[in-house]
Amino acid sequence: MVTVKELFYGRGGEPLDIALADALTYICQRGPLRMGELAELMHITPASTTRAVGCLVDKGFVERVRAEDDQRSIVVTATMAGRERYGEISRRIQHGLDEILADFSPEEQAQLADYLERFVAAVDKLAQSAEQQ
Repeated sequence: MVTVKELFYGRGGEPLDIALADALTYICQRGPLRMGELAELMHITPASTTRAVGCLVDKGFVERVRAEDDQRSIVVTATMAGRERYGEISRRIQHGLDEILADFSPEEQAQLADYLERFVAAVDKLAQSAEQQ
């Protein structure tokens, strides 16, 4: 049986785990990012960001370079292989979502989107309140 992870992120050769795929997605979508920016976007610690980026560097999907505006800072940028893998993952996810939503009417799709947005907002609110305690 194929898992959702395998379906979207690949199987065999070089599958990415979800956290690495998320990091690669942010880097490809937002362009070069400082490590702190990536950590903030992913809601993870700087140490976890460093480990994730290290794995992506080892796989040849990203590279660390000095920031042009501040030589003390490091930015992470996608390599050609990273952009290709991001494109592959995006296509797999889009195809999967198209298949999943095929049996939903446009109204049901809009309603689902609304529920998911509300759910994510509630999770963010819970995380923010826990952070303040």
